Amino acid sequence: MNLIRRSDGTFVANVDDLRPEFRTSESQFIQDGAINASTVARDSAAPASASIDEASLPSLQAINVALGGWKELAHPWYSDQIMPFDVTLSGATENGAGCAMKIFGVEILNEGYGTSIDDAVAEMQATFVARVVEPWTVS
Repeated sequence: MNLIRRSDGTFVANVDDLRPEFRTSESQFIQDGAINASTVARDSAAPASASIDEASLPSLQAINVALGGWKELAHPWYSDQIMPFDVTLSGATENGAGCAMKIFGVEILNEGYGTSIDDAVAEMQATFVARVVEPWTVS
């Protein structure tokens, strides 16, 4: 979380999550799926195979206008608000043989915290899903 905050990582949050006192005159709530509404579409000139940096995606301002001003960029305050990231695990034996494993597109679902009176241990666990897991390979 601290690394994401220091690198100025953000996500699209609902305004009422950031400021609970915020209410519209109608006090209506817009579903999160509305961000994919047909009124908010990427430029049709970009091919479907375009990567995210090649496609001209709508700006947050365009999304915000289409959704009635309910979205705002914010720093994550829970670990499940962090954008997907990649993990590389590496290891070595006593003889110096090395290996590595890669996990791509990790999305944290939830986290837990535990302590033990039998050990001097406090641990944090996280449940996650991943897009691709590359198995251990010897380097």
